[in-house]
Amino acid sequence: MLKKVCKRQAYYFVSFVLIAAGVFYYLVTLNHPYIGVNMKSVNGHWIISGIDPRGDGYEAGVRTGDIVLKINEKEPEEFPNLLKWQQIEGASLIEVTKQNRRVSITLPIKTNIVRNLTEIPLQILGFVFWLLGFMAWVKRPFLVQARALFWLNWIIGMAIVLVPASARCIFFARELELICLSIVPIFLINLVWVYPKDSRTRTYNLIRNIFIIISLIIISYIILQSCGIFNNVRLLRSIFTSNLIIALILALGNLGLSLKLPIENKVRNQAGILFIGMVLGFFPFVFLTVLPQLFNVQPIKYSDFSSLFLAFVPTAWYYVIVNKYLPDSRRIFEAIVVSFIQSIILSMVTSYLLYSQKIIKAINIEVFLLTLSFSILVIVIINFTRMITSKLLSRLAFSEGKQTFKQRMLKLNENLVSINEEKGIFEEILKSLGIQGAYIIIENPKRGYLTKAVGTFLENPDQLAELEMYFQSCNKTNLKATILSENLPAEIFIPVNSGDFSCGIFLGHRHSHIKFKADELPLITLISSQLTQRLITTFVIKELSVEIKSLAQRSQDSLRRNQGLQGITIALFRNLERERAHVASEIYDGPLQLGLDLNRWLKHLGEECPMDDKTENAVSHMRELVENLNFELRQISNDLRPTALKDLGLLTAVELLCKDIMLKELSLITLETIGLNREDRFPEEIESAAYRFIQEGITNAVKHSGANKLTIGIEKTEANLELTVKDRGKGFETNKIEEWALIGSHFGIVSMKERVESLGGSLQITSQIHRGTILKATVPII
Repeated sequence: MLKKVCKRQAYYFVSFVLIAAGVFYYLVTLNHPYIGVNMKSVNGHWIISGIDPRGDGYEAGVRTGDIVLKINEKEPEEFPNLLKWQQIEGASLIEVTKQNRRVSITLPIKTNIVRNLTEIPLQILGFVFWLLGFMAWVKRPFLVQARALFWLNWIIGMAIVLVPASARCIFFARELELICLSIVPIFLINLVWVYPKDSRTRTYNLIRNIFIIISLIIISYIILQSCGIFNNVRLLRSIFTSNLIIALILALGNLGLSLKLPIENKVRNQAGILFIGMVLGFFPFVFLTVLPQLFNVQPIKYSDFSSLFLAFVPTAWYYVIVNKYLPDSRRIFEAIVVSFIQSIILSMVTSYLLYSQKIIKAINIEVFLLTLSFSILVIVIINFTRMITSKLLSRLAFSEGKQTFKQRMLKLNENLVSINEEKGIFEEILKSLGIQGAYIIIENPKRGYLTKAVGTFLENPDQLAELEMYFQSCNKTNLKATILSENLPAEIFIPVNSGDFSCGIFLGHRHSHIKFKADELPLITLISSQLTQRLITTFVIKELSVEIKSLAQRSQDSLRRNQGLQGITIALFRNLERERAHVASEIYDGPLQLGLDLNRWLKHLGEECPMDDKTENAVSHMRELVENLNFELRQISNDLRPTALKDLGLLTAVELLCKDIMLKELSLITLETIGLNREDRFPEEIESAAYRFIQEGITNAVKHSGANKLTIGIEKTEANLELTVKDRGKGFETNKIEEWALIGSHFGIVSMKERVESLGGSLQITSQIHRGTILKATVPII
């Protein structure tokens, strides 16, 4: 909780820092004039390389090409701002050479109030950046996109509010501005790669790390430049300007990739609006202000107005992130193109009128751009005024019809959120819009064809067939809503595509008293798109519900069959153990007893009856054979029914099993137990299954693995008995176990698996070629 509070406080703190810095530096600029003179060193002479026509230096008589001899009656190299930034901000007197004449020029020491007023829009622009980012974070505090926008807008806003003070080289303002601009690419890349879709991949990490390294290099260079260690302002300007332009190109490229998505994808629409906003905002500024500085070209007069276009950038980002429903970006683009063409025509007419009235002497690029900017501003103001007037008139009930229609559409959109049933959705359409009928077609190549009609269309199947033929014949790629001709029964048709679904919505009836207008189609299209998504979701949910019910029924049937098979398996193994016990009893009571009697008679014969050496050897050999037979019969009987398991328990029986196998085979078997005592007893089925699992595991390892060391593990937990058999032998491919079960091969492992699973347990087999095998069985004991 404290961490979240600290994070929120960080946003408020940096916002306060920006506001305080903006106010402080603006107040300081009120007492510092703006000279606006750039210089460069040529052959040991300091020459004026550029001058701002709006600066106090230009008004005092300084011109490009003048050679500066003294600054404040000192050598130019002794003036700090000249060495740092190749500017003479803060100077009050300079001595220059003009046309081989030595001239002293007195610079003003007080600022020009008019110039300070003209810098207020730039300050406001910086605060607009911050404010829109702050409002996006306030409205969507849990969105990572809103937080990314806040930090990008904050850093750009901070750089903008520092511009007036930076131009005057006041109190490290130039250093702070350049540092802010150097890290803008990092925040820009971070924002564009998380919105409109999250594209944070390895490529993103690589690009971000590259920009971080470049920014650190630029910041280091700025610090060294400020300390006077380096003295190459042009190189510094070129590096961080190129860094900004490359980041902008990558950001627009990433948005451009989203524009290749299907038309119905909302990410494409969001990317389209953002792309338009960034192009409108950055292109004039980069073209008229940044590139001339990068290539050391004198910018056109009044080029500072291009910075005002930057307001499009935060506005577009804020609008897209905060608003849930967005207009079609293609319509926005069309409106912008039309407005731009109108501006060009208006600027050409205005320029000609000014020239014909001899207000201007000639029509050049500067005049054209100035009139073009003025024309764009006029058209924006006209459109904005018209929009505001329309809303005011709507509120004053001068456009009651349109207001009622918008209210009905918005009410429909709100009501659809709380309706889940398909029938209720269609009834709400008729009720909210006041129309007589609606017909909706949903087509999907995999899921089939769905049609739903309500209202008057239910009673007219011929009209439905006519509308369906129109839907099939229309171009599925043209997604513009259209007002239908008089010969069709419906009034408007809205096509919508969503993924693999092609949808068509017919609203209203031709003979209804309610008519739709062309300017109402965008809002109808927006609501219809939301409606279609709800219907498709309902349609898919119904199909999934049917499939889920079918799967649940099949699962229950499979469970019942498995339970039946499990019972059969338990019964088979129980009968198998009984048969083993019966056969062992028969061997013990029959052949084994006969063998013991035969052995006694042969012993009696050898002791009581006299015989020659040959006969005595034959009887002795017969006794050895009979003893071996008796041993084998005992061993078979014990394998079929281990008496130690029944009388002494699982642990003792396994110990004896390991000893017997080590006596027969050249193998070392290690037995490890956890939580198991000799006194612990389990149900007969569990002890038998555990014993047979270990017996079969050891037998398989001895026969097939080629290993001479085995490890047996028995662990008793509260609910299970865990058994393991490990070897370091040849190993095998575990994917062949299912194949063995089908062809009847390796019956030992298959029966081992079935025996464990019949008790509700599980068998896990891990094996790799030449790395050994681990058999692990878990048998429940509760």
